Amino acid sequence: MSSHTIRWMFAAVFAGCVQSPPPGSPTSDPIDHAALSEQECRAQGGSVVGDIGDGATHRSDYVCSSGKAPLGDIAPPEDGPFPIEGAVCCPR
Repeated sequence: MSSHTIRWMFAAVFAGCVQSPPPGSPTSDPIDHAALSEQECRAQGGSVVGDIGDGATHRSDYVCSSGKAPLGDIAPPEDGPFPIEGAVCCPR
């Protein structure tokens, strides 16, 4: 067998190993938060927290380091580039 075939076999076998979360457990489905500018976030006593690239900040079970849910998503400024992709406003 070629190494390509072996890789596909492993991928097929391991694809069936993923377990679903038990009923009633928090989900990892994306959630929509209110959109806030960085200034609005800071005015509410929040801090801007960026996503590390895995979309965690937009999952329904995401909590900030304070243990609380985000106040909202950081919206891109109307006149400029988006500074931190996937950022949320976390309460302190």
